[in-house]
Amino acid sequence: MPMELTNIRELVEKYWNGDTTLEEEELLRDYLANEEVPADLKKDAALFRYYQAQTKFRKLDDQFDEKITRHIQRKQAPKWWITYRPMLRVAAAVVMVIVATVLIKTEWLDTPPESAQVSVEDTYEDPRLAYEQTKEALLLVSSLMNEGAQHMEQLETFSEAQETVKKQIP
Repeated sequence: MPMELTNIRELVEKYWNGDTTLEEEELLRDYLANEEVPADLKKDAALFRYYQAQTKFRKLDDQFDEKITRHIQRKQAPKWWITYRPMLRVAAAVVMVIVATVLIKTEWLDTPPESAQVSVEDTYEDPRLAYEQTKEALLLVSSLMNEGAQHMEQLETFSEAQETVKKQIP
């Protein structure tokens, strides 16, 4: 028994270093499954018994391999669009050429119908009168914009005053 016990202790050390073979691990499981183990190996024995109890719950059913194989094959099955991808590219290019041709023909080459043409007529007979009216309209717009700018200056003054008050209040 003492020789066997030293061998078991060496196997436990090898196990924790990750150097045991499957046969050596089986020997350890068999030995440590025994209720009567030395005090220094009781923790290891409890751990091995726990692992043994957990492996009973992790059993895979008989159909596990079939399920995994079907799932892998389903993932690897070619989709129809992958098979016909080169033809889809050619078809898309043909559709784009047709659409471009139709757009060019309708937008640039055809003359628009008479109802779609915009006619511009002069509202003034005298060009000087037109110039004066345009000048008055632009001056009105300019004065309104300047008035808005004056209000902005007042807001800027208010904002500066607000900043000064904020700096003075701790």
